[in-house]
Amino acid sequence: MKKIISLIVFAAFILNISAQTTTPTKKAAEKSMRTDVTILKDERKERNAAILKGKLKTAKKEQAEITTARKHMNANKKHLKNKGVKTPVKKAKEQVDGGK
Repeated sequence: MKKIISLIVFAAFILNISAQTTTPTKKAAEKSMRTDVTILKDERKERNAAILKGKLKTAKKEQAEITTARKHMNANKKHLKNKGVKTPVKKAKEQVDGGK
């Protein structure tokens, strides 16, 4: 009997803790996606400029930054898809580029 009661109490405690974790709102996640797109675009420009100048070590560092930015963007994309946004990256690119 004590085991069952303690199991119920711990289960209620764990559910209470998990319910209090916050997730970013849809609006905040969309804003973050737009900033991710602009950051990624700027880093690609810097990398391409370094390649044209022949600075391959700098370009390699820029590529590493691009990779981390893309990982962050993909995490936001997954979150937004769970919130119901159909194509979050395409939508963010359109908002940043002004509908091009």
